[in-house]
Order: sequence, then C-alpha cells, then structure tokens
Amino acid sequence: MAGGPKFADLVPRILSAFVLLAVAGAGLWLGGMVLALLLAVFGAVMLWEYFRLIIRLSQRATTIYTALTSALLALALILEDRLAGEADGTLTLSPVAASVLAVTMIAVMIPVRKSRLETLFGAMIPLATFLFFYLHQSVPLAMWLVVAVVISTDVAGYFFGKLIGGPKFWPSLSPNKTWSGTMSGWVMAAIIAIVVGVRASDPMPTMIVGVLFLVAVAFAAQMADIAESALKRRAGVKDSSNLLPGHGGALDRFDGMLGGFTVAGLAFVLAGFAVAL
Repeated sequence: MAGGPKFADLVPRILSAFVLLAVAGAGLWLGGMVLALLLAVFGAVMLWEYFRLIIRLSQRATTIYTALTSALLALALILEDRLAGEADGTLTLSPVAASVLAVTMIAVMIPVRKSRLETLFGAMIPLATFLFFYLHQSVPLAMWLVVAVVISTDVAGYFFGKLIGGPKFWPSLSPNKTWSGTMSGWVMAAIIAIVVGVRASDPMPTMIVGVLFLVAVAFAAQMADIAESALKRRAGVKDSSNLLPGHGGALDRFDGMLGGFTVAGLAFVLAGFAVAL
C-alpha cells in the first residue's frame, strides 16, 4: 500500500518535487541568462553541501570556497550564454567559458584531502551544471531526454526496488540499491529510446544507438547516486542537508542528474568537435 511504512516519505517527496519542477520549468522556459543564473544558484547549493558535508570543511572555509567556486561557475555559465555561437550547424562551446569552467573544477578540487572519489564527485558538480546549460542551449531534445531518463530511472528504481526487492546491487557502497531497481531503470531508458527512435526516418539504427546511449546515461546517473550514498556513509549522515522535504538536500535530489549530464554533455561536446574536424 502507498500509505505503508515503505512509502512513508512519498507525500513530502512528491510535494517538494512539484515545487522543484515549477522552478526548473520556469527557468527552462525562459532559458538564456535566467536559466544560467538559476543553475548557478542550484550549483552553489550543491557546492555548499559538498564542502560542508562531503569533505567537512570548517564553517568559514565552507563559506569561502562556496562563494569562490559559485562565482566562477556563474561566470562560466554567463560567458557560455553570451559567447557561444553556431558554426555550420556544428555544436559549439565558448573556449572562454570552458576555460573558466576548468578553473572552477580545479578550485573545487583544491581543498580536498581525502580519496579520489571525493575529488571526482566534487569536480562533477560544476561540470554537469555547465553541461546541462550547454545541452539546453545547443541540443534541447537531448537535454529533455536525459532529464526524462534520470527521472524515470529514479522513479522506477524507487518503486520496483521497494516492491520487488531482491539481491543488493552494491551493498558495501549503497545498501538500499537492489538489482531489481537498477535494472528497471535501464529498461525505462531503453523504452524512452525506442519510443523516440520509432519516429525517426531510419528507426532501427536510431533505436539501437539511442538505447545504448540512454542506458549509459541511466547507468551514469545510478553510479553518481551510489557515489553520493557512499560519501554520505563515510560522513555518517543520511542526507546531504534538509533543504528539500522527502529528498534531503540538493545533492540527494540531483546526484543522478550530475552523472547523467556529465556523460551526455561530454558525449555531445566530443561529437561536436568530431564533426568540426
């Protein structure tokens, strides 16, 4: 039953999700500078949680590093909005914005004194945030597909993982994740790829490439979720913060998006450069 103990957090989870969707929907609808600034805010919250919880900086250091890296991320997004162009239909990326993004990622990694997992996860926050904006501006269909895959993967994993249960996927890192929930996410990604591919002029190759690509995006989202769970376990906490009822913190809600957009965004950036060459 939906009201049972397994789904006790479902109502606040749905309500906070609606609020997030309303805010995100407004930003996506307006796009441009509005979306860039909104993503900078979301990125700042995730960076604050990362510095405060994941690598456990002092309050003063957390404030300093959050302000510095958030300002750099905002600058990278604004520069991408202002300087990115289009050349012969090829995906383009502002070199200046990309350079500022690289500096942002280095700045995030500087205070890390722990394992490689903390370092890579921290660098992924500004990278994925920037690539989300890049896809929105350059390939909006791809952006929407990634969003759909990450959300459907999360929802399918949540429900089927609880309803079916079974063997754990990676118990040492994330004791709640099951193979049933994980594989249901892959199935949802494949279904989305097939539905989109059917409408293509050459459906079979499109569906094959789409299934491989979107299942990889789903898997990246799941691995980012598992990585965040492992980092929270090391920190001895359940949630990255209590900002979002039913979800915990921003990292708890968007960890899958971080993984999905890192893989999808880099794939399209590299594809764009390959076409240009």
